[in-house]
Amino acid sequence: MEISCRVYKPRRARESPLFRLVEQHLEELLRVWPARFARQHGPLRLRGIFRKRRELLLDLSQCAAEAVAEYVRQQLGADTRPGIVVSIATAGDLVQWHPHAHLLATDGGFSEEGAFHPLPSWDGEAVMKLFRERLLARLVERHAISEDLARKLVAWKHPGFSSHVADAIPFENKKATEDLACYLVRAPLSLQKLVYLDGQQAVLYRSRMNPSLGRNFDAMDPLEWLARLADHIPDPGRHRTHFYAHYANRVRGERPGEEVVHGDDQEQPTPRRCSPSWARLIAKGVSGGSAHLPTLRRAAQGGGLHH
Repeated sequence: MEISCRVYKPRRARESPLFRLVEQHLEELLRVWPARFARQHGPLRLRGIFRKRRELLLDLSQCAAEAVAEYVRQQLGADTRPGIVVSIATAGDLVQWHPHAHLLATDGGFSEEGAFHPLPSWDGEAVMKLFRERLLARLVERHAISEDLARKLVAWKHPGFSSHVADAIPFENKKATEDLACYLVRAPLSLQKLVYLDGQQAVLYRSRMNPSLGRNFDAMDPLEWLARLADHIPDPGRHRTHFYAHYANRVRGERPGEEVVHGDDQEQPTPRRCSPSWARLIAKGVSGGSAHLPTLRRAAQGGGLHH
């Protein structure tokens, strides 16, 4: 049994520039939103295709998982499926609206009898094309875009989507697994990059070089910053981390030794004791699933649509 000796230290949230920004400008932001920001950002908490219809973020997550699962089946056989964890992200480097998905996937697939089959290699472009095909079809199905627009996007010289496949992480490397899991569910901004100039009523946010802006920072007034930040507040009850294929609740419940969550009208099973490593991940604020991965790979980071 592991016992943590670390002492919790409060974060002193009230001393952060973000707290001062919200405290001093939130009421004014709500007052001027319809006239100043609604045209660009849409109604508060509803943005663009994914802003205005935020339920489509779940479709983005599902399509990314389906693309990875299909790629594994193509490589290893129709009866194999990988374990997949998807974290929905909406922020770019400068906290601009940029919906995409971060994935953890097993470096291979499981057959129906539970045997693991490693994948020799990954083709990021092939995964991207599978993701694009599924997401455009889903958006047409949801009446979010027209079939004509979907055809034009597929015929474009630039695909408008991207995927990145990182190096596999061996199961024994727990530290790298935890670090990557933390990256998947990180906040949309870093307080270390945020500068609030109280007296000048200005906000600076620094990050990596942004090719479209030609600089590594963005400057705006406090209300513009809060409007941008509001884009990334999840709707109530909407999860940002999801489990698919071999890690889906239904599939896990069918395997020996696994449990599923039953409805209130059914007898509740006796909960199992969490392993120390699992408890440690929860304490760090990491959504689950990574403790079960025999080998991990981050795959298929899909970009938002370009019109």
